[in-house]
Amino acid sequence: MNNLISNKTKQWISPFKRSASLLACMSITVLVSHCSVADEQDIRFNQLGFGVNAAKTAVVSNTASENFSLIEQTSGKTVYQGKLSAAKAWTPSAETVKLAQFDDFTQAGEYQLKVDSLATSHPFSISESRYNQPLKTAMRAYFYNRSGAVIQQEYAGIYARPAAHPDTIVYVHKSAASKTRPEGTVISSPKGWYDAGDYNKYIVNSNITVYTLLSALAEQTDVLSNLSLNIPESSNNLPDTLDEILWNMDWMLTMQDPADGGLYHKLTTKRFTGEDEMPHMMDQPRYIIAKSTAATLGFAATMAKASQILAQYDANLPVTSFDNTNYSQQLLRAAKYAWQWAIKNPDIHYQQPDDIHTGAYATAGDNLKDEWLWAAAELFAATGEDEYLNTIELPKQLRIPEWDKVETLALITIATTDKSPQKLKQQAQSQLLKLTDSWTKVGEDSAYGLAISEQDFVWGSNSNMLNKAVTLHRVSQLLSTTEQQNSFYTKHAEAIVDYIFGRNPLGMSFMTGVGLMSPMNVHHRASMADGIKAPIPGFLAGGPQPGQQDAGDCKKQGGIYPSKHPAKSYIDHGCSYASNEVAINWNAPLVYMLAALSQ
Repeated sequence: MNNLISNKTKQWISPFKRSASLLACMSITVLVSHCSVADEQDIRFNQLGFGVNAAKTAVVSNTASENFSLIEQTSGKTVYQGKLSAAKAWTPSAETVKLAQFDDFTQAGEYQLKVDSLATSHPFSISESRYNQPLKTAMRAYFYNRSGAVIQQEYAGIYARPAAHPDTIVYVHKSAASKTRPEGTVISSPKGWYDAGDYNKYIVNSNITVYTLLSALAEQTDVLSNLSLNIPESSNNLPDTLDEILWNMDWMLTMQDPADGGLYHKLTTKRFTGEDEMPHMMDQPRYIIAKSTAATLGFAATMAKASQILAQYDANLPVTSFDNTNYSQQLLRAAKYAWQWAIKNPDIHYQQPDDIHTGAYATAGDNLKDEWLWAAAELFAATGEDEYLNTIELPKQLRIPEWDKVETLALITIATTDKSPQKLKQQAQSQLLKLTDSWTKVGEDSAYGLAISEQDFVWGSNSNMLNKAVTLHRVSQLLSTTEQQNSFYTKHAEAIVDYIFGRNPLGMSFMTGVGLMSPMNVHHRASMADGIKAPIPGFLAGGPQPGQQDAGDCKKQGGIYPSKHPAKSYIDHGCSYASNEVAINWNAPLVYMLAALSQ
């Protein structure tokens, strides 16, 4: 996670300032030339529109009006009328709003919402295909973030760039030195994705990213196995989605020490590089840094999961040269090897060496019980072996999945694998249902109709919320209770996606290149340095959060936070790593949910 302040000043316009220039940006198409200016919209909703049979909700600024109308855009005719909900306050944004809900209107087309005394809404569509192109765009963001690859014009258009960071010459840092690999040893660790706004690569964050994307591929197979991404591997016999995931998995395998199975925590330069240079202009030495238990256990979980999912593709995957085993078997062996290292090194927390000043992804103060549970659950699901089952201890409390909070992922696996003892499976299911029911209660009570609380506005809040949506969807689909309850969970998962694309106090889509008003100045070095006005499309901005850790330096560059309210604490400025950075783990639940809702 990047903590370097931008030294490149960009024009900033308050996201709350009403501007006539917005008119030039209005379009009901999904991918448009975007504005970074929100115009204090009185009626806010998912800018990508609504599914024909999906829930349909818009947030309306507080008004004396009690009714709303749905207007067909081409004819101007009123095709639906309904009552607004009672006015209600939403603490995260200090607003009082009403809701316009029209779930029972199911006619595809182009529409606008009208409330007396308020400006008519922007146009929107009702269409079953609303997420098809955004899904492709979100998944292609990973291609643009490849390390060690030429990003060719044939595949990237104006965002083409030369190859950068081949990482075939990487030095063993003193923190990672061992008898077999002394300090200064040169290793090769190519491929992988740049982690976030910076050009470094981190195992801890790659673990949950790859895990989430593989889960999406396994659970939304029809959509993701047929998704055409227009990448160099598109002509082979593997799904493009898997090809892209493999680019990072191949790198992850190189980060396992072949001598003992432990995982190096990260591969980085000693300091963050400048923000005004493209990756191919960066030639600083790169290092593998210290092994950690969190990195190793997360790797074990991810590779055990991958071994099951990739087994069906073994015929088209490389066979290991030294023992003639299939790729999926190689992954399971790597997972078991990592587990053995962790057994011998159960609580090695990453500590930043004095000469290293890149993202830490540190776990100091964490007992790592969730990482142990995650690795054990996935290895048990892959093998059925008691060695892993016997270590499983269900947690007392579940949290929203993040890179350092993974117990909920483990419980979903325990609750859904046929190998689990029935009592353990039922306990896991009960805990998951209790968690998701607590979220949906928040959604039912919310003025915005969202299963989002003030506490969810943390660093990377948009990802936090999408991981809630993924969990709601997985519990709904994988733990089938009743059709009514499944539909209820799905409604709340969809509402969170609505939030990401415009049903929020800023009235904006948080995904670059998608929606009517989306981020134009994300904290992402390649987008900041390429000389192109529009950022690389497909990235999810971190999102509002009240910490404002970058406020002092942003102020010097003209980036002023418009509000301290959690849901409005956001700047569309390259300086704002605290609200406007991108990251691979943040895009993963976005891909998952877009795929889930594209079916």
